[in-house]
Amino acid sequence: MLKASDLVSDEVYYSVEANKQWCSASQFKDICGFPLRPGCEERALKTINGEWVPETTKALLMGSLLDALWENDDPEYIMKRFPDCVASRGATKGQLKAEYQQIVNIYQMTLRSEKFCAYMSGAKQQVMVGEIEGLPFKIKIDSFIDGKAIVDLKTTQTLDRNHRYYIPDSGEKLPFYLAYGYDTQLAIYREIVRQNTGDILPCFLAVADKQTHPICDIIGLTSKLLDEALESVKRNSEKIIMLKSGEIDPIRCNHSDCDYCRDTHTCEVISTEEFETNDISRDAV
Repeated sequence: MLKASDLVSDEVYYSVEANKQWCSASQFKDICGFPLRPGCEERALKTINGEWVPETTKALLMGSLLDALWENDDPEYIMKRFPDCVASRGATKGQLKAEYQQIVNIYQMTLRSEKFCAYMSGAKQQVMVGEIEGLPFKIKIDSFIDGKAIVDLKTTQTLDRNHRYYIPDSGEKLPFYLAYGYDTQLAIYREIVRQNTGDILPCFLAVADKQTHPICDIIGLTSKLLDEALESVKRNSEKIIMLKSGEIDPIRCNHSDCDYCRDTHTCEVISTEEFETNDISRDAV
């Protein structure tokens, strides 16, 4: 069994052993879903057990790169940690590819904001563990300001306050922090921090957008929003315990956007009556 102190190493924190022992916000969202992505229990368990490795998307790499820059912005460190982001040919050989250089530009923009820097001044990648309704959780906080705030660093397509994501299943139009389930993530963080420190701290998203001329803002999540998200986590904790222990079988989502279900799809004979046509456009409006 791993100890909480073992999780300070990234290699251990993201290991199969740690993922089996503890749940995380991303693991919870993979199982239960969030508005823009239905959960897939089978995909999540295969990922937890190291039997299926999700594709590392450009968006994920960009987010990880921004996190790393706030930890250590030494170019040599960044190049070594993110070799897939480094150009291997052409005029930019040995430098970050253009699409990832954009993240460096965004990082440099955030450094010019005194307010953004203040919220990102806490302890970086602070690890804590706890339990929610008997389900062990591990968390890693981007900026933990002891006794004052929990801050998570994010990028988003745009910080235009009128921008909304259309959610096909519900027909809702949601801002990015709800569409991607960031309320759930911060609710988990707040509860685990409370268990470790006794403090119920305010939670913030430190967000930079990826427009040609990027901007940044700090978004405070209301207590009501976090309380509601935490209740959802509590309601689903027992199911996740049972899934991870093998007491119940996982369900495939068979969603058209699930890479795992597509990779493991088997050919079937289907009647026309089994087909339904739905407007599944995910364009933001």
